[in-house]
Amino acid sequence: MPRDFLAQTLLAAAFLVIAAAPGASAQKSDVEAHRRSPPPASGPAEITFYSGTSLRGTAVTLVGNEQSFASLRFNDKARSVEVKGGVWQLCSDSGLRGHCEYVDRTVSNLGEIGLSGNISSAQLTSYDRSPRGYDITFFANGNYRGAFVGFDEGEASFAPFRFNDTASSVMINRGTWLVCEHADYRGRCELLDASVSDLSAIGMNDAITSFRRYDVRREGPWRPPVPAPGHGGAGGFEGEQSVFFPAPTVRGARISNRDGAATRFCQENGFDEAAYKAPGPVLSDVLCR
Repeated sequence: MPRDFLAQTLLAAAFLVIAAAPGASAQKSDVEAHRRSPPPASGPAEITFYSGTSLRGTAVTLVGNEQSFASLRFNDKARSVEVKGGVWQLCSDSGLRGHCEYVDRTVSNLGEIGLSGNISSAQLTSYDRSPRGYDITFFANGNYRGAFVGFDEGEASFAPFRFNDTASSVMINRGTWLVCEHADYRGRCELLDASVSDLSAIGMNDAITSFRRYDVRREGPWRPPVPAPGHGGAGGFEGEQSVFFPAPTVRGARISNRDGAATRFCQENGFDEAAYKAPGPVLSDVLCR
């Protein structure tokens, strides 16, 4: 067998082995899944319900609200939906009650949002995007119901959005977030990496005024500050002649640990100097005196 032909055969076999590896298959699946994800609809308000998955079977089309699918003889029959325009609220019970979800794009299997064979009413909303289209969405009521506001970036205050101290549940679709009770990420804060259907469970119901993304890799593990009397509320454990600050922050943000950062932090809080600071990219575990 010629040497060149043998080399080409071995190279082709190696390529086939790599392509068949689990990592390659997983990467290919991720790409295909991304390609299959439909974009938000942008046409005039219209939605079509299908009795089968993948937009198959008997179809019913709406261009406006429907309080009861019984009048359409389509109650609890829809298993997929094609959104051609608008943002729609779909509910399991008539009169827009029960389990409700917002959709702004085609859903080939309504089981993905818990509504397969379980839709009895629908309405066109005034929103431009559905809650799942944002990185983080706040709802006025628990269980992701009622008026909502969605964001892809943090905000130092809810006041411009008329949503201050209003949120009762939060849906997190992407990222980790710090939610705080006062403007500029001050006051009590909680770190969230998953949706919360009832904010009273973490003591933050009707108590969120600001929020921002939190990068654990860059900022380090987040720990809530402990207020120390007589030192500007910066947070710390007060001793007889010094105060210990675990993971100090400024307006909710971690501090870069550059030259003099610990001394500046201590002096800004009424102390003379930093007696100790832990090493690392962000200021952590500072002892002020």
